[in-house]
Amino acid sequence: MKASSKSSRIGSRLLSPACLVFALICLFCAFALLAKGSPEVDIHLHRARIGDNQEHQTRLEKQLAQKKWKRRLLIGGLFGTSIVFVAAGFLSLNPKRTEDL
Repeated sequence: MKASSKSSRIGSRLLSPACLVFALICLFCAFALLAKGSPEVDIHLHRARIGDNQEHQTRLEKQLAQKKWKRRLLIGGLFGTSIVFVAAGFLSLNPKRTEDL
């Protein structure tokens, strides 16, 4: 057997479990971000709300909204990536390989 075909067999055997492990890692990170909670209002925004600087308050409110949007996007991306890894892991399963053993 050639070395290149042997390494490709090893690679094909490791692809499916690796995809499933990456899916679990993505799920773990997504749930960790969910458990952490949403970005909170900081003291600067509270001061801007009390004060009369409407421009500063608007800018800080916009930054907070962007942080929340980025967090949602990251969590959604992690769940989506996990689904893709699970699908790739199951699609890369080779039924012939189990028959060869």
